[in-house]
Amino acid sequence: MKIIYRYLAMEFIPPFFYGFFLITVIILMNLVVQMLGRIAGKGLDPYVVTEYFFLNLAWIVALAVPMAVLVATLSAFGRLSAENEFTAMKAAGMSLWQLMMPFILMAGLLCYLLIEFNNRVLPDFNHRTRVLSGDISRKRPTLALEAGTFIFDIPKYVLWAQQIDQKGSELKSLVIYDRSEPRHPTVVSAEHGKLTFVRADEAFHMQLFDGEIHRQDTGDPGYYQRTKFERSLVRIPAPNMVFERHDSEYRSDRELSALEMWQQVQLMKQDDPVKNKRKINAYMVEVHKKYSIPVACLVFVLIGAPLGVRVHRGGLGVAAGLSVLFFLVYWAFLIGGEDLADRSIITPAMAMWAPNVLMGVLGFFLVRSTIREAKILDFGVILRKFKKNQ
Repeated sequence: MKIIYRYLAMEFIPPFFYGFFLITVIILMNLVVQMLGRIAGKGLDPYVVTEYFFLNLAWIVALAVPMAVLVATLSAFGRLSAENEFTAMKAAGMSLWQLMMPFILMAGLLCYLLIEFNNRVLPDFNHRTRVLSGDISRKRPTLALEAGTFIFDIPKYVLWAQQIDQKGSELKSLVIYDRSEPRHPTVVSAEHGKLTFVRADEAFHMQLFDGEIHRQDTGDPGYYQRTKFERSLVRIPAPNMVFERHDSEYRSDRELSALEMWQQVQLMKQDDPVKNKRKINAYMVEVHKKYSIPVACLVFVLIGAPLGVRVHRGGLGVAAGLSVLFFLVYWAFLIGGEDLADRSIITPAMAMWAPNVLMGVLGFFLVRSTIREAKILDFGVILRKFKKNQ
């Protein structure tokens, strides 16, 4: 029996890591596509960009592990069934429950590790992600110099130059429109100039040569000042052009462990439970979520084993496809339950545990029907028909 269990464990481990890696990469690539447009053009250090996506890996891991368990279980039992090994083991007197035992044990271990991860690692990563996202959003984009184009990247200033040397940041036939003082709009023109950014001053210093300064007074239509110069230095403030890191002591519900949130809930109940009801529900939803998603590892074994036996020949691709389908259904129930709990329609416990209960009942039903060899839904037949139609 130990040899068989060891063999079954080896059937689980490779597809689990393959599925985990594939799912993580897919979710991460989707995040990159969504966020890269907001980050690109801000002149961030590659290390900061890498750190941002690395910190986001925490919540991706929390989702990818249960999905990878489902992929591995479906793939393993699908292969065992396709190679008739499942039939041979069953003929030797082993039931489906016995064959599932190594998978349940490994899913239980992953469940425990994921609970620890959700309470010890995920809150800190979520906190650091939120703080870093705020720092990135506050940083202004780098100045995009383009000849013959009005440049509006600096607040209250408009720049225009006929010719621009990108390497030396030298501009020829340039005009600066200064709106920093609404009553005294100023236009500065020069034959040529050199633009440099001074980090310590958080400002652009424009060294101008052979130009004029035109100044008006909107409060006095008769006022007009014109000044010629051979050489002049114009300072243009540019706050937040330099990336600065900040710290924050505040932590939202997703940045706390289950114990910390439970303590916050007790304080809110002592203060004013009616007034704080919505916030209490939000905290309790997150408390239950830290445990319900890891427990989904066990539930997905119940789903994956009988489905794998029914899929027969499909390979890892079919396993991944069915896993995504079931996880999308699971996640839809989870998100819908969270919304209902936030509105006090159902309890947070019911909202977060209902998907596990429903999927668990379905899993028990599929296991029982597979043991009895009931043809409730033969996925192998469905797949063969689908391939013929193609």
